[in-house]
Amino acid sequence: MDQTELDKILHQGEGTRIEFKEAQNGVPTSLYDTVCSFLNHEGGIILLGIGDDATVLGLNEQNLKNLKQDIVTALNNPDVLSPIFPLPVEEVTHLSGTLLYVRVPLSSFVHKHNNIIYDRENDSDFRVTNEARIADLYARKRNIFTENQIFPHLQIADLNLSLFDKVRARLALVNANHPWLEASNERILRDARLLRRDFATGEEGLTLAAALIFGTDEVIGNILPAYRVDILERRANMDRWDDRLLLKTNLIDSYLQALAFIKSKWPEKFYQDNSGERKDLRELIFRELVGNIIIHREYNNALPTEVIIYEDRVEAINPNRPRFRGPLNLDTFEAEPKNPNIRAFFNVLTWADEIGSGVKNMNKFVVAYTGGTHPIFIEDESFRSIIPMVAYLVGQNYQLYLHLTDLTEDQLGHDRIERLKGLSLDSRLKDMQDWDELAIALRGSWQEKRGELEKLRLLINNHLTFTDLKKRGSWEEKRGELLQKRTRVLLAVLLLTTLPISIEELADILGYKKKESLREGYLNPLRSHRLIEYTIPQANSPNQRYRITQRGINFLMGSVI
Repeated sequence: MDQTELDKILHQGEGTRIEFKEAQNGVPTSLYDTVCSFLNHEGGIILLGIGDDATVLGLNEQNLKNLKQDIVTALNNPDVLSPIFPLPVEEVTHLSGTLLYVRVPLSSFVHKHNNIIYDRENDSDFRVTNEARIADLYARKRNIFTENQIFPHLQIADLNLSLFDKVRARLALVNANHPWLEASNERILRDARLLRRDFATGEEGLTLAAALIFGTDEVIGNILPAYRVDILERRANMDRWDDRLLLKTNLIDSYLQALAFIKSKWPEKFYQDNSGERKDLRELIFRELVGNIIIHREYNNALPTEVIIYEDRVEAINPNRPRFRGPLNLDTFEAEPKNPNIRAFFNVLTWADEIGSGVKNMNKFVVAYTGGTHPIFIEDESFRSIIPMVAYLVGQNYQLYLHLTDLTEDQLGHDRIERLKGLSLDSRLKDMQDWDELAIALRGSWQEKRGELEKLRLLINNHLTFTDLKKRGSWEEKRGELLQKRTRVLLAVLLLTTLPISIEELADILGYKKKESLREGYLNPLRSHRLIEYTIPQANSPNQRYRITQRGINFLMGSVI
């Protein structure tokens, strides 16, 4: 902040986006009410060392350091501000003394101070307790894109200008006729909507997306002090790491460095696309993963992006603004842009595909790399991607599933047995060769999901221990003590639907004389929880069949659903 801006703010006085605090006796408790209301409303500037009437009081020089530290600490404390939102506290000099100021952006989250939501009206912070008003605040936030925040004092000269040449070099490889090859830096920024004017406020300038894509490390650190991407390899040393890449730099270099680092940890495997060209599956998988964690990150969130490379999988945990909570259904989910301008920019560089295709492509490439294992994506406050790189196939363990469900090999049939053998167990079960141990582990996985699948009314004996099970002689006795009949039938239906099957065939195999009993008691609950589905949208079609979903397979295999 320079003297001109300070004078303008003092002349303008307190309002919707300006707040003065005297702060003569430490940090005023109302400061965090204002931070919260600015984050929730439309952002603003808080000046400390100024009275309500714009009289400049100044701050005690000896207290400046403590004031700064107290504010920064509080903004990182979820008991004070939730979700946390780290902000820099800066000094500005006035003839009457030194002042502190905090620039607060509009956040895409709804924030609370001491578990209370605040909003801004004129020059006041007020508590939001009315349910309709709270719902309206959440609705307002849905269309806010953090990347569009304007920084009017950020200039093109503050950016890392060499990155524009790197972008042109990339474009020359993928599109020799692209207009940006001859365009000025400013033209590129305007075309990419990284230099924009807000027609609601009249404000014009470079956006957060511009700073993230083209900013120097100093610029990025000043705007987003908590931002980082932390990539850890944990194969031998599970407490710390074997190798590490920590990134706090621009998105262009972050993409290139992260992709190269993760790829280097896995062996090459090649894939032939529709044109007959051989491509490295590692490149295809991790291009999507790295692109997703950069493009779809919620940059208002102070948590880091973490990528952990294990012996058999890669897991990524990315700050997120969730639309729902739970695993994605890859067949039905609809993607929603988190940072559409960053995504469009990466699309120009061919580092990103059309929205929604990345997750589906990764699923296809992971299956090809592993020989059958699917990735899992879980939407929550942090978006979690679990990318298996090694398949632990059921193989001869298929016989355990027959024992648990009381099905015979003839009832399940050769084709379904081969299908079952090729399914992939959850990696946590990979070392369990003893069937009793595996049965106990699967029982535990199904038990954990009872609350989530309440309509199934799973009946499971969760008191039987591995030692107890070992003492039982036959699997007829073991399955009876592990799983009650209802649960065994539900599991049998899932096994039988690994290939499409009619209700008549199911009833015949399972011994049900009345199809309605089977439909109401078992098939409808399984459908309502998306573990099985129709093969034909029209429910009453004479050719209707049932088939298991990927969610149903995950349930059978002891994985996340």
